[in-house]
Amino acid sequence: APIAACLALAVAITIPFLNDSSGDFDLPLSDKGIKVSYVNKVPNINTSNSLVYLTEDELLAGVYEGYSVSIFSGTVIEVKNICLDFGDGSDNYRAVAKIEVGDVLRGDMEAGDTVSVLLPAPVGVEGVQTSDTGISSQMAVGVTGIFTPMKYDETSVMEQSGKEIHLLDLAGYGLPDGERWAFLETADGLQYDHEAYTSLIGAENLDDVREFILSKIK
Repeated sequence: APIAACLALAVAITIPFLNDSSGDFDLPLSDKGIKVSYVNKVPNINTSNSLVYLTEDELLAGVYEGYSVSIFSGTVIEVKNICLDFGDGSDNYRAVAKIEVGDVLRGDMEAGDTVSVLLPAPVGVEGVQTSDTGISSQMAVGVTGIFTPMKYDETSVMEQSGKEIHLLDLAGYGLPDGERWAFLETADGLQYDHEAYTSLIGAENLDDVREFILSKIK
């Protein structure tokens, strides 16, 4: 499925009644019987996945698996963990970040817009250890970065137990994985996947990242 890579890190675990909610998201495009809620409690999770190798040019291409890829700088203004309940006793935990857009390098948003981005795993909680989320797990309010998410459309769906949820019901954009699609400026300095972007070795800040990206896409 074209959206498979984006969903490779989806985390499912059976813990009934941990988060009892009527649901916080309207899901007009999705099948009935699915509930999505904001959560404060997330169970201990430990998963391991292997990413398909992509070159720098492939990572910064305008299209990934049939979906357009935007590139913009911005500041995280909100990030919340969510639970996807398909009614089968197995909960799927992710997070949604809201990012105020700064400089647009590629995409149809404008500076000052706020975009929502679906993250592949919950953030900011102890006991969650999921591979390939080392960068996305550092997203927090106030963190600035350059983000390269895929843009969802009507074909962006996730299926579980015979039910489909349209990802547009959750966010306008999503990270295919939690390592290679964001560059963050944190209290610990510039954070990015050094193995995926070997040309950036020695980069000190987001200005260096921006110049590198521009050299690849223009």
